[in-house]
Amino acid sequence: MNKLKSGYRLCVGCQRNRAERFFTSTRARICATCHKKRRSSASHEARVQTVYGLEAGDYAKLLDAQGGVCAICKQSRATRLDVDHDHTTGLVRGLCCARCNRQLLARGLRDDPQVARSAADYLENPPAFRFIGKRYHRKDGKK
Repeated sequence: MNKLKSGYRLCVGCQRNRAERFFTSTRARICATCHKKRRSSASHEARVQTVYGLEAGDYAKLLDAQGGVCAICKQSRATRLDVDHDHTTGLVRGLCCARCNRQLLARGLRDDPQVARSAADYLENPPAFRFIGKRYHRKDGKK
């Protein structure tokens, strides 16, 4: 194995010894050139086809059908939308923003529609209103 010169490190993407200036941070494992290649639309299309079994152009069709917005919150994002899928069956459900896909679906709802219904009921009719009445949160903590 070749010894690295001071100020150089190995890129795990291209396996080349690159100068520190080619890396975006002190902890980065791939150089900026490899990072750009991985983020390209062709790379994204290939990954979507491999991981989710979509055919060429399916992501674009789905994005167009959803109007370019998240399927849940209906907001547009500056970054690409995630391909949301059922973790049990593997079926692709749609495109969601990272917040809805990772926080709401993966953690909060856990692919369980009943949890979603309960959460909607909770937001529409909070139990605190019934038992203690309406109380307002004060940022300063004073009464």
